[in-house]
Amino acid sequence: MVQLLVWVIVGLLALSFFGVSLKSLVNSPTNKENIAFISQLLHQGWSTVGMWLHTLIDPIVGLLHVHIPF
Repeated sequence: MVQLLVWVIVGLLALSFFGVSLKSLVNSPTNKENIAFISQLLHQGWSTVGMWLHTLIDPIVGLLHVHIPF
């Protein structure tokens, strides 16, 4: 964990050295479009994986479900 923190700090210092502003990158319209596109792809991919897992797991759960009358 400490090593990751050190690498993040080194990366931020490197960006500062080259004059890259994270604030301008985040507020850039192009980056906003790219982030929205990647977010949409991840959402669609996760939905597909979730549906596939449901079709795989639901029959198994149905077989294991035993109704015990009281």
